[in-house]
Amino acid sequence: MRHWGEITMGLHARRSIVWYALLAVGCGLLVWAAASTRRSPPVVEIVTTGAHPAPPAPTPYVNDKPELPPRNPEVEQAGDRIAEVEVYLKKRQGAAALAALTRARRATARALEARRQKGSRGDELAATLKELDSVQRAIERGQFDDAHRQLVALDKNLDRLEY
Repeated sequence: MRHWGEITMGLHARRSIVWYALLAVGCGLLVWAAASTRRSPPVVEIVTTGAHPAPPAPTPYVNDKPELPPRNPEVEQAGDRIAEVEVYLKKRQGAAALAALTRARRATARALEARRQKGSRGDELAATLKELDSVQRAIERGQFDDAHRQLVALDKNLDRLEY
């Protein structure tokens, strides 16, 4: 029979061999994983074109100083005052909108007078003055949305008149 010391030495030797084998397999797996993730060198492709390069695209003509029609400062001022009324209506400030509407009415009357002095017809501006009266009534009744819609239409008409 064997002695207890000899048995434990045999078991210990077998365990050591198993651990060394597992360690060697682990190291081999690590080396294999590192080698497989290594990138291959980039591929360089050479493309040849025809002997005659394509002509460059023509550059579009851009007018640096476009000729705009002369502006009419009186009509522009009236449009600015109407835009001011629009801002107050958006904020639902009726009193401020009425005060701005008075300024818009004065500016429109000045633009109408300036047109008449130049000999132009001011039918559109006279119609704008009448529309401002209906806008005033809408504001006084608290119909801010209706008044705002009317002012937007008037402002577009004035933009068309301005030039």
